[in-house]
Amino acid sequence: MPKLSDIKIKAVILGAVVDNAGTILLMTILAALLVKSGLTEDEVMLRMKSNDGLLLGLILGMGCTVGGALLAGVMAKEAEILHGALVAAIGMVLSIVFHESGDPLWFQIAGFVAILPAGVFGGYLAKKRHASPPGQVG
Repeated sequence: MPKLSDIKIKAVILGAVVDNAGTILLMTILAALLVKSGLTEDEVMLRMKSNDGLLLGLILGMGCTVGGALLAGVMAKEAEILHGALVAAIGMVLSIVFHESGDPLWFQIAGFVAILPAGVFGGYLAKKRHASPPGQVG
């Protein structure tokens, strides 16, 4: 059972930065590509706030949570799943603090419910990576 002393703060912080910065970067790139395709900024915002746009953002965000949690677990080298869960917990807090009113309820619930399993999965991948023989991933 992991202990509080097993937590590597630097790993958790860097994992959370990768999660949040990665999500922002991907969403910015997506918006830029839509503008480049000829859409106006208003049309881009409408598309990104549509159900399809929100779902895509949710998928990208959860992917970044998995990546940040994986990084935290790999850096920590122990209690990987705990580190992944902590990255997700930071994401949960940030989603509450920076909550955008006007987002549909389904999106808010899905994002809040999915983030912890995404973080735990990233931690699990890190643990599995550490358990693999050298030179073999998975």
